[in-house]
Amino acid sequence: MRRSRLLTGMIVLINAAWATPMAAAELTIEPRLAAGVSYYDLDLDGAFVVGQDTVDNVQFNDWLYLVGGGLTISYDRVFVDLYGQYSFDGEDTVNADVVTGGVVASELGQKVTFDRVETALSLGYRVTDQLAAFVGYRYAEVNFDGKGSLGAVAAKFSTDFHQKGPFVGGSYVVPKPVLDGALVANAAVTYLDGELENKLDVSAPLQDVAFDTNGDALGFNGGVSWVRPLTDQLKLVLGADAAYYAFKDNDDVTDFDELIVRLRTELRYSFDLGAVGAN
Repeated sequence: MRRSRLLTGMIVLINAAWATPMAAAELTIEPRLAAGVSYYDLDLDGAFVVGQDTVDNVQFNDWLYLVGGGLTISYDRVFVDLYGQYSFDGEDTVNADVVTGGVVASELGQKVTFDRVETALSLGYRVTDQLAAFVGYRYAEVNFDGKGSLGAVAAKFSTDFHQKGPFVGGSYVVPKPVLDGALVANAAVTYLDGELENKLDVSAPLQDVAFDTNGDALGFNGGVSWVRPLTDQLKLVLGADAAYYAFKDNDDVTDFDELIVRLRTELRYSFDLGAVGAN
């Protein structure tokens, strides 16, 4: 039901954008580059059970470096946006409760490194000079790799977290300038399908553990950006945003909650391609 309502809203917005009559209007292409930092937290709350094997209550978190880029193509009030981000150099020490082969080993010590990739494509419509609405589709992947011990036994741990789904949201530009720049707020609702692929390789006499977990989430994200023109075409952007997604597995046994906070600096450059004919 939640997903069908979200998709219905997306379809209504897309139809409104394409059905709007347009006179000849300016076509603008605006690429951008971004750099910053990102806080990432993934909390696996509950027991993952595979036969006699279980893994309990795992959490990863750290601040990562962030780089990215994007491209916005605007025609009159309609715009299309594509972006990609890569967060890297995450590290954490994980302690988890593990039962493997029926043997209790409550201290799984792992030094874990991880990175994250996110991409999204969206279609938007500027309702007024201040207000815009958009719909889109997002994909993200986080890769965790760890080496350590399971008691006195050497162990390697890996987790890949894939998620994808549609989103719908809006943005608002504050009418009055703030410190010679424009203040922009945005928010979106996202429906995501997520999959955790997990593997624990251990030395004899213990047994390896491998399991996948699938779930979905209705998540929210919001942020604020300060945009200041440096020249007629070049802009500086300082931004902050946060996202929270609460996943529930399909068997209603395990929760995996994701929190992302990003602080970034962007440079945007606008190419004005001139007026294009009406539709």
